[in-house]
Amino acid sequence: MDPLSANLLTIAVPVVAVVGAASLFMVRRKRAGASGGLNRAESWIASLIGAGAMMNALLCALALWGNASWMFTVEPFRVDGLHYSGVTTPESLEGVDHVAAAGYQSVWIDVMGLPDGTRWLFYIEEGLPLAASLTISIVVAWLSFTVVRERPFARAFPIAIGVASIAVMIGGLGSQFAGALARSSVIEYLGADRLVKDNSTAPATESFATFWVSLDLSPVGWAFGLLLVAAAFQIGVRMQKDTEALV
Repeated sequence: MDPLSANLLTIAVPVVAVVGAASLFMVRRKRAGASGGLNRAESWIASLIGAGAMMNALLCALALWGNASWMFTVEPFRVDGLHYSGVTTPESLEGVDHVAAAGYQSVWIDVMGLPDGTRWLFYIEEGLPLAASLTISIVVAWLSFTVVRERPFARAFPIAIGVASIAVMIGGLGSQFAGALARSSVIEYLGADRLVKDNSTAPATESFATFWVSLDLSPVGWAFGLLLVAAAFQIGVRMQKDTEALV
């Protein structure tokens, strides 16, 4: 699993926790006439969700610090995922039946003396999804403990979810573009005039790509989903306010 997918999966866990916490509140509302509030099991579950979110936020913060301490000191710096148009068939596939053609699409390189600007781009690639996960985890922890206190519809909460949705979108899309820019700067640093060839004429030659990004738009879907959750909570805030006014 690539780093972006792994981080999006990390984001998915708190999002599911948000839905679970909201479901707990709805169950409490249905049973309000009988129990008057959360029972002990529901309170424990909501608290565990909040504790898990806080733990995930701590791990994300540690990962951000750990990535920084490693990326700006490691030498040589391994750069993987460099897009490469390789027309040479791998030796292990030569003579294998049913193989019509083969080549290379990516290359990794251990680079010495990589500039700080390029290292920053690689750090942003890894750090943006972690920052988005950190934001979501904080929001989930907040929601979980407000559910325990039976006050989940705080006025600032829809705004917090909206900020989290923006963080998810920026973290997902920004990470991809930062990684593409970082690898492009590596090619420039190593010498684009030697590594990048013109493949518009036949026969094709082996060449690195100056800039390459395979855009994954799933963070946009995550962001829209969270914005919808924020809208639902905004309705809940208004309903809670109206109910308190009647009382």
